[in-house]
Amino acid sequence: MKFNRDCKSFPGIYACEIMKSEGYEDCSDCIFYEPIEKKILIIQLGAMGDVVRSTSILSAIKEKYGKNIKIAWLTSEECKFFLENSQHIDEILVYSPEIYLRLQQENFDILFNLEIASPATLLANIVNSKEKFGYYFDKDGHPSAFNKGAETYLHAAFSDHLNRKIRKSYQEMIFEALNLDYRKQDYSFKPKINEKYLNNFLEKNNLKKGDKILGINIGAASRFPSKTWHLDRVKELVNKIKNDYKIVLLGGPNELTKQEELKKFAITNDFNNTLEEFCSVLSICDILITGDSLHLHLAITMKKPTVALFFTTPPWQIESYAFLKIITSNLLHDYYMSDQYHEDLTKSISPEEVIECLKSM
Repeated sequence: MKFNRDCKSFPGIYACEIMKSEGYEDCSDCIFYEPIEKKILIIQLGAMGDVVRSTSILSAIKEKYGKNIKIAWLTSEECKFFLENSQHIDEILVYSPEIYLRLQQENFDILFNLEIASPATLLANIVNSKEKFGYYFDKDGHPSAFNKGAETYLHAAFSDHLNRKIRKSYQEMIFEALNLDYRKQDYSFKPKINEKYLNNFLEKNNLKKGDKILGINIGAASRFPSKTWHLDRVKELVNKIKNDYKIVLLGGPNELTKQEELKKFAITNDFNNTLEEFCSVLSICDILITGDSLHLHLAITMKKPTVALFFTTPPWQIESYAFLKIITSNLLHDYYMSDQYHEDLTKSISPEEVIECLKSM
């Protein structure tokens, strides 16, 4: 019996779809055999926004290594959603004890580890791969770079001074780390739209698809609490532009208390909705206002006209796009990369500045 174990269609534990549909007993007569020339493993477990923007590497990997490759991406359960629709990924691995054991046994040709934190760096150490790019867990308990090109991103993380000095976007640094050619490749994440949920949302809130809808994101991850615009500023803006737009306030579970306060000012999405449902609501927004967050990367994926507000994180690490306007706080220098909450910082961008950007879009 002959089985092409190196074929892209060979699942390993059951008959492949080709064998079933063609009635083959084994692989001897198969005319659809596609031998894998290289097996590539990508490791990036999170944060969600980083996973979304890192999908831009996929087309570059295909360009460099050819089409007859197998790409597996190891990620977290919460980030799996952003990879499920990709035409470039052959297998999504979700971090688990079983996957940890599997990585100790399986062989790869190339490893790309995009993260400098554990457990990603620890996993990179145990992967059996002929070539490794990115980051690993060193003997001193800290991350190190497999290759020289990966040092820029690592050193920028080590030093805020260098982080200010290195005026490269996240994508530029990651492409350099992986030894890939950067040409402003698009994100390859294509969000799934739940039409039933979306239609219910429109009907419930008396919205029509032809309405001019402005989405305002009021949330961000908890690591940088000063990333989000102060609620007082959001309310001021809503009062100034409520006659020009249908306004939808966007957030997640971390913003439930804010939602209660803002319900009387504008429509809000369900802050406990799924990522698919959230993307569905975002899809109907004509313009988006957001801080440096997952919502910004989703807007970039959808090519939504967007006003991005930067308070404490570096705006130059976001790639420039014609549909993206960036407003940087005049206090960013004083609070650069601060992981504390500063009310004066969150209030430092005025509604008038945002309105001026909206007028130009």
